Formats: sequence, structure tokens, C-alpha cells
Amino acid sequence: METESTPLLLRPAPWDPRRSTIAGGLVLVTLTLERLAFYALVANLFLFLSLGGWSPRGSMTAVLILVGVAHFSALGGGWLADGLVGRYWALVIGLILYVIGFTMLTIMASGVLCHRSSTNPSCVPETYGILICVGIAGGTVRANIPSFGAEQVKYGGADSLRKFFNWYYWCVNTGSLLGVGALSYVALDMPAGFLRAFAGAGGCLLVALILFSVGRPYYIVHRPSGSVLRSILCILRDAIGGRCCQMRQTSIQSSPVLERRSRSHSQQSVGRQSPALPAQSPSWLDYAKIRYGGSHHDAAVEDVKRLGVILILFTCLLPYWLVFFQIETGFQEQGLHLKIGFPQNGKSSSFNMPTAWLSLFDQVFILALIPLMNGVVYPTLDRFGVRVSLLTRIAIGMGFSLLSAASAGVLEFFSVLRWKEGHGIKQVIHNVTYNASDISLLWQVPQYCLVGSAEVFAGVAGLEFAYSAAPRPLQGVAMGMFSAMEGVGSLLGTALISALSPVWIRHDSQHFQGHLDYYFFLLAGIQGLAFVLFASWLLVRRYRTLRQEIPVGIAT
Repeated sequence: METESTPLLLRPAPWDPRRSTIAGGLVLVTLTLERLAFYALVANLFLFLSLGGWSPRGSMTAVLILVGVAHFSALGGGWLADGLVGRYWALVIGLILYVIGFTMLTIMASGVLCHRSSTNPSCVPETYGILICVGIAGGTVRANIPSFGAEQVKYGGADSLRKFFNWYYWCVNTGSLLGVGALSYVALDMPAGFLRAFAGAGGCLLVALILFSVGRPYYIVHRPSGSVLRSILCILRDAIGGRCCQMRQTSIQSSPVLERRSRSHSQQSVGRQSPALPAQSPSWLDYAKIRYGGSHHDAAVEDVKRLGVILILFTCLLPYWLVFFQIETGFQEQGLHLKIGFPQNGKSSSFNMPTAWLSLFDQVFILALIPLMNGVVYPTLDRFGVRVSLLTRIAIGMGFSLLSAASAGVLEFFSVLRWKEGHGIKQVIHNVTYNASDISLLWQVPQYCLVGSAEVFAGVAGLEFAYSAAPRPLQGVAMGMFSAMEGVGSLLGTALISALSPVWIRHDSQHFQGHLDYYFFLLAGIQGLAFVLFASWLLVRRYRTLRQEIPVGIAT
């Protein structure tokens, strides 16, 4: 059966650079517009709901529900593409849901859908319905747009995938920068700001849907391969059942009577048969194969095995995600208690820098570093015959993540020390007074840049690994797992903060009586342990590979 389709009049030669450039460019523009809309909503949702009478806890819960649904629904989006409609139509469905969700959000901001009150929580069921719709749309797009874009460029050479995923991350951060920067300004500083911001984001999504649909003649579109999730569950069921059956047979054969009979028979047959090489024992998943009594072909079982290896790697990235999400949590809490005021040309008044602006350093650093790596560093290494593998890049990213958490811990240690030495100040942020040390907020820039470096290496390589290592029928599921692991990292971070809040992370008024520095050092320790284990495994793996390449006579 044909596995890919293009219109007959535009069916390309084995490799058409122009068609690939157009297809990949349209995918990246679509991604930029989609991320712009999503991050504009995430950045402004808390304030939008607070002004609508929602409590801080209710507003935070709504934001977490939006982000959580977007992460975990990616698994469903991957299954939808791999098993039912294919990636192209899954992306079209996701973008249509996006447009519907933002259209309803704009109508709600205008006061037509429901009446908004500034004193009591308003539009609660409508809000949750819209957020779930937008979250499902975001998860569906996130699960499929990386692999769909990679399919358009992967025949362009050995480094085409590396370049694509680097530019993929560049576009994600460009959309985030525009959404958080431009649309947040519209929402906060213009009349009917939220109405205009949400309408603008919805307009961007409509343009994205049109551009993506217009590019249909240029895309390589793979057809779905059937019910992937059902096949995985059947393989797991057969493997577990076959393994249990094998264990029962082994238990019966190990009885004393059968053992004596087997020993007697083997003694009689000595000399009549040539000695056989010891057979490699099958893994538990192999019992789902037809040759071991299962009902599945070897290729299908091997695909599930590869998916398990990918899941193990994603688990290794959980400490990285714990540090990454400090951009929105721990780093923000730290910034509130650093000096945010900067004098203006000798005047008595000063400019107060919003703590959220520091996250822009992470995005700007990524936007600058990715072209440098793509255009200078990687090509230079390639010319010298040095190929930096995906796993090595992930290990480098873990190292940068470790340095970021340690940097934050050192800064917090000196901030607490300056406060205790009497170098404290009081500063007002949105009519709330905060205790702060006299250390400038700009000292947070290194930790944000280190997180950005970790993203360029571990984040990009992890995404590329999910696509490259996953078997073709399970690529959507693998991308969904990658996004879901981000959600797991966020939930683990939330649970860790809740557990440490009474002791290390205290209320803002008692910030300097707590130990936020211990929290950052704990994260650095967790990431450091993961880094050491991962790097050690990588070195052992490389050593074994080199040993296998050395001829036997030389090795001995």
C-alpha cells in the first residue's frame, strides 16, 4: 500500500529542494503563529481572570489546567494522527479547534457570551470549556507539527533534521517572545486591551490555518497506519501472558522427577550430538512474537521496544524539566526579592523592571544561539569530522541545566546574606510591599542564559531524538510522550514546592527566613546526579562500541 501521497501534477523527483523549502517554511510559520497565540493566552490569563472577579487560587488553577491539558492531550493528538486521520488532518483539526476556542474567548472578553463581574467569579463554566478546547488544540498541534515538518525536509542530507529542529525551537521562542511581549502590551496598556489581544491572537491562528492549508500541494503526507494504541496494548497483553505461561512451564520442568529424567536423557545423548551454542534468552516483550507463541510479527514488537527506550530517555530528562520550569516559578519568586529599581538620569524616581522581563533573556539568548550553532559551530565541527551525537547534546544540555540551578542557588545565598547584614530595602510592586536585598535583579541574567543554553542542547536534541528514534507508525505517539513528560516535570515541580513550602519556601513577608537557596541547590543536586549517571552510561556505551570496532587480534 502506498505510504505517502502528493498531487500527481506536483509529484517531485526523489528530492526537490524548492518544494521542501516551501513546505518546511510554511510549517515553521504556522508553528510561530500558533505559539504566539498560545503564550499570549498563558501570559495574560491570570490577570484576565483576576480582573473578572476570580481569586488568585482560582486563576492559578485555571492556568495550570490550560497548560496541563495542552501537555497531556498531546498523547491523544499523536494517537489521532498515527491511528485515524494522519498528521496533516490532525494539524488541521487542531488549528480549527484553536480558532473556535479563541473566537469564543474574544466574545467572552467583549461581554457578549456572559456578564463579567469584578467582584464575583464570572463565566466559570464558559471559561473552563474554552480553556479545555484550547488545551486540546495545543496538544494536538504540539504532538504532530514537529514530525510533520521533519518529514518535509528529512531527505535533504545528514544535517537536515538537525537544522530543522534547531529552527523549530527558534520559531517556538520567536512566537513566545511576540506573544508575551507585543500582545501583553496590547492587553495591559490599550483600551479594551484583552479584547484586542485575544482577537489578534485568534487572527494569527486563522492566518496559520489558511497558510498551512494552502501548502497542501507541497507536503509529503503519510497515511495513518491503523489503531496504534490498540496494537501496543495487544502486544503488551500478549507479552505479559506469554511470559507468565513460560514461567509456569519452567516451574513444572524444574520438578525433581523431570529434572532426573532430563539429566538421564542428556547423559545418553552425549557424543551423538554436536554441542550447541547457548541461545540468547528472549526479553519479556518477545513473548508477543509469533515464534514465541504470541500473535504479532517481529517488526511490530521491535517497534514497541524502541518506544520503551525512548520513554526511558524521556524519564532521564525529568530533572531538566524541573529546572526549566523554574523560569515561571522559582526564578520569579527570587526576582521579587532582588532590587528591581534603576535610577533614571540622576532623577529621584527610578524605573522598576518587571521580574517577568528576565525570562525574555532566555528567549533572546536562544534566538541568538541557535543561528550561531547552525551556521558556525556545527558546520565547523562537521568539516573536522566531529559529529556531536544527539545523546551527547542531551548530556551537554543537562550540564548547562545543572549550572543554571547552581547559579540561582549561589545568587540566593548572597542575597540572604546581604539582607541579614542589614543591606535590605523595601520595594512596591503593584501596590504590594516586598522585602528585598540590595543585589540587582540583573544578576539573574546568567541563570536565564544557562537555561536557554540547556534548551538549545537538551531540548532540541530530545525533540529530534523522539522523531529519529521512534518507528514511523509511532512517531506521533513518541512526540505526545515528549510533551506529556514536560507536563509530568511541571507536576513534579509543583509537588516539590508544596512539600518544601512550610520550611524552605515561605510567604513573601518571611522570604528571608526561608531557604530558597537550599531549594535551588536541591534541584542542582538532582540534575547533577542525573547528569553523572547519564554521562557515565554514555561513556560506557561509547567504550563498548569502540571495543566492537577493534579487530579481535588487536584487542587481545
